[in-house]
Amino acid sequence: MQLAIDTSTETATIALVDDGRLVAELTWCCGEFHTVELLPNLSHLLKLSAISIEKVSSVVVATGPGSFNGLRVG
Repeated sequence: MQLAIDTSTETATIALVDDGRLVAELTWCCGEFHTVELLPNLSHLLKLSAISIEKVSSVVVATGPGSFNGLRVG
């Protein structure tokens, strides 16, 4: 299971993907609050999909272009 994170813009997205299949996705407008909103939303996504963080074997992140701080958080 992969965790995909895109925090390169004011709209953040996280997704869980298993064998190329989208399992769950969450997108929200976070403005400049990536730091305080990413982990609570990840916890929410895991609970909604009934998946434990231990099942995540890798993390995929967007590398830009985008906001330096947003990318750093991802």
